[in-house]
Amino acid sequence: MKRTWHEKILFPIVLHLFIIFPMMSQTLKIEGKVTDTNGETLTGASVVLKGTTIGTTTDINGNYSFDIPIEKQQALIFTYIGYKTVEVNVLENQRRYDVQMEETSTGLDEVVVVAYGTQKKANLTGAVSSLHIDDVKDIPASNTASLLQGRMSGVTVSTFSAQPGKDNDVEIRIRGIGTFGNSNPLVLIDGVEGNMSSVSPNDIENVSVLKDAASASIYGVRAANGVILITTKRGKAGENRLSYNVSYGVQQATVLPQFIDSWQWATLFNEQSDAEGTPERKYTPEMIQKLKDKSDPDHFANTKWINEVFRTAPVQNHYISMTGGKNNSNYMASLGYMKQDGIVMGTSTDRTNFRLNADTKYIDMITLGMNVAGTYQKVDEPLNGSYYIFEQARTSRPSVPVKYKNGHWGVFDGNPSFTEPAKNPVFSSTQLANTDVYKFDGKIFADIEPVKNLHFKTNFAYQFNQSDYAGFSPVNAYYSAEGVVKEGGINLLDESSNKAIQWINENLITYYLEADHHIFNFLIGQSSQYNSYKQYRAHGEDFINNNVRVMNAAKITSAYGTMAEATLRSLFGRINYAYKNRYLMELNIRRDESSRIPKKNRVGYFPSLSAGWNIAEENFMKQQSIVNILKLRASWGQLGNQDIGYYPFAQTYRIGMNNYVWGNDKISGAAAVSVANPDIKWETTTTSNIGFDAAFFNNKITSTFDYFDKTTSDILLQLPISAIVGADEAPYVNAAEVKNRGWEASVGYNGNWGDFTFNANANLSHINNKITSVSGRKDWIQGWTINVAGQPIGAYYGYIADGLYTSQNQIDETKNLVGNVGIGDIRLVDINGENGEKDNQITDKDRTILGNPFPKFTYGLNLSAGYKGFDFAVFFQGVAGVDRIVMDYPIAGGSATNTMWNRYSATNPNGTYPRFGNGNYNGLTPSSFWITDASYIRLKNIELGYSFSRDLLQKIKIERLRIFLSAQNALTFTKIKNYDPEKYANDDRSYAYPNAKTFSIGLNFSL
Repeated sequence: MKRTWHEKILFPIVLHLFIIFPMMSQTLKIEGKVTDTNGETLTGASVVLKGTTIGTTTDINGNYSFDIPIEKQQALIFTYIGYKTVEVNVLENQRRYDVQMEETSTGLDEVVVVAYGTQKKANLTGAVSSLHIDDVKDIPASNTASLLQGRMSGVTVSTFSAQPGKDNDVEIRIRGIGTFGNSNPLVLIDGVEGNMSSVSPNDIENVSVLKDAASASIYGVRAANGVILITTKRGKAGENRLSYNVSYGVQQATVLPQFIDSWQWATLFNEQSDAEGTPERKYTPEMIQKLKDKSDPDHFANTKWINEVFRTAPVQNHYISMTGGKNNSNYMASLGYMKQDGIVMGTSTDRTNFRLNADTKYIDMITLGMNVAGTYQKVDEPLNGSYYIFEQARTSRPSVPVKYKNGHWGVFDGNPSFTEPAKNPVFSSTQLANTDVYKFDGKIFADIEPVKNLHFKTNFAYQFNQSDYAGFSPVNAYYSAEGVVKEGGINLLDESSNKAIQWINENLITYYLEADHHIFNFLIGQSSQYNSYKQYRAHGEDFINNNVRVMNAAKITSAYGTMAEATLRSLFGRINYAYKNRYLMELNIRRDESSRIPKKNRVGYFPSLSAGWNIAEENFMKQQSIVNILKLRASWGQLGNQDIGYYPFAQTYRIGMNNYVWGNDKISGAAAVSVANPDIKWETTTTSNIGFDAAFFNNKITSTFDYFDKTTSDILLQLPISAIVGADEAPYVNAAEVKNRGWEASVGYNGNWGDFTFNANANLSHINNKITSVSGRKDWIQGWTINVAGQPIGAYYGYIADGLYTSQNQIDETKNLVGNVGIGDIRLVDINGENGEKDNQITDKDRTILGNPFPKFTYGLNLSAGYKGFDFAVFFQGVAGVDRIVMDYPIAGGSATNTMWNRYSATNPNGTYPRFGNGNYNGLTPSSFWITDASYIRLKNIELGYSFSRDLLQKIKIERLRIFLSAQNALTFTKIKNYDPEKYANDDRSYAYPNAKTFSIGLNFSL
């Protein structure tokens, strides 16, 4: 049959199309799982077929699957914020691709939490440091603030003590101290002002520290000391995930003073008695022999009190959480429990905390959410505090036993000259006070997007804190080894309740605009904040017995109460600009009006300006492969300080405590407490900053450097006034200026070789603190310290010591000696006289600066490695160029440390420590003899963990299972002996609750 032309042509074409179309529409299903180098699943990672828009994101378990056309099976691109991009070729016979992504060593491409939002780190122009939570998430920590220590340049964290429940005994300083008042930074938890102790470390997603005015000025009068932004975890879309973390540990003191034996102490006590002219109090040779041979422990014991009150103490942490999301709604719920016994007897705490974060999206334009958190904590400690126990442990005689053979507490030894009972610190540690702490934080918020990139955000937050204290001191009967001696006064009850309430409402409008290569971000906002504080205290005496502990059962009672309120109203705005991601600029302004400042100066304006240049984005830099990131930054701005009390400008009175009798009536009296000054104004901090960020060799090596100058002016001081004014406190006056100047640097390395990964991060900071002016106070000397222009705040001040006097001729050569000086006392140096020259007299003019309470350098080094399922991390932290008072000097009637055994005496003329004796007032005089270099380096954390194979765990439906061993504060290297070097400035070590070294075992488990 003859075919027509269209049959000859169209039929093959149609037939060909029928064959081709099915081939073109044929697809392959690709699936797999995305995890990080530790085996943690990455939720929300992007998986895209290269060169197309075909792709998907991973679910909460890190799984993904999607179809790709057969003819386009070339490569898959995996991306995730903060991680290196991964490209995998699609093979003809492979359908599953499990990918492990490495975290970018720079962090410069990640999104960073900043004031009122987030920002790409590469576009930051201010000085902002972020804590990678993955570096610390598995460290057992009862105190959130301790996780920051040594991990960020310019941030100094000192742990005051390891006492359970005393979470506020942590000092955080951001770029030095700029005022004589409160220097703590502003802490914002999900945007609400709070305390770091109120959030569990396990709940934290991110921590950012705003260090310069450009990054913090939008917080105005609250941000003078820097800002710490804590963002808690939120749920993500996908399947529900249940996690459980548990750790058990034991704690020991990092270091304890070592005391000499009781016979040695008795020898020193006899020398003291001779020096004081009281030989009748001396221990006889027979008594000393009994102390040596321990033949009569009831009367002549060898008690090391410090060892009796310290112990090895357990600590346990439990944390369970559930996260998930579905149909535009996400949630995160957690519950934590921590029980910690203190290393000092009588100290302990139990803490239970919960958190619920939830949000949901309606009709693509409205997001509603809430954050709810609460804490209940019980804290036990000895009456009068742990300080009282340390004081007793140092001042009680070692010849007294802890208990007699008859079971009674020891308070006497065999020396009849002691007629008053000694303090027994072990007994004192059984008489406890307890504090119940209740905390609640709630926040509701809404985000409305009426048009694309325009957002209206509003939130309301409420915070409630209450602590209730009760301490009962019973009537105590003191016994000797033979029977009852006397009773200890009357019983007492002290109770107090402190309540703080805060609410804050904020309303924001943000708009994002991109035109050609220009990018703008606009923000304008309004904030209203209210704070109130109330305190109640009651005291009762002489109860019918020790079992009745109700205040109205006391025969004598007294009560005290106080309250205060403050408000803050604010307007603020910000503009961010970027051109081709090369040229960056940010402008901030805030207007604050605070009730803490008098009306005439109540309004303050706090501007800032910053700029950056991404040099690596320039065309001339794109031809090379060594430098990946190079950005220059500069900023200037001003901040205020309202943390100056509630009514620093007002005349205040005390009512009800100055009562008097008029005739037959008792009249409630009032007395002036402070004098008004309606002219005070804001303390203002002006900061300048220049710096750079860089990354090299495919981001394997990173570095950051900043130089800053921070000046705080118009600092409020209470200058001395005449007693004739009749007030207890002087008025506040703007009278001082303080400058902090320094630099900070950090460097990091990130590498991997097959299954082995290695990371190293180091930071170093140098800060110079200096008072530039103080008006109205010529000699501001407080004990061992002085505040004077040209020196740091609280500089150590006193006499220079030159060893000990070893002959009477040395004593006779100098006139006007301080105290009752004898051979073996500290030799003070004559450096200045009436005319500025030496005059062989020791006077006040011979005093000088002895040391700096602030470290010149702070540093940290973090090393971590992983091999298959094993992970290992070690972290060092330290300070250098800091001084401390270590006055290891014996107190009359008390114990003595081993250093005092090498005292000067007739039998030990080569001794290096002063003679033993209360008459040696020269030894108590502030001098360089007791100032010690307190530089230290500490192995802050070391941890070894193992994560079980994912293939094995999937068979039993477990997502993650990791076990670990860790140690905190395991080793310390320092010149200070007997005491922990890490402590507040301007005090000595002697009665400090030391830090603890903790050894833990734990487990991390996820379904």
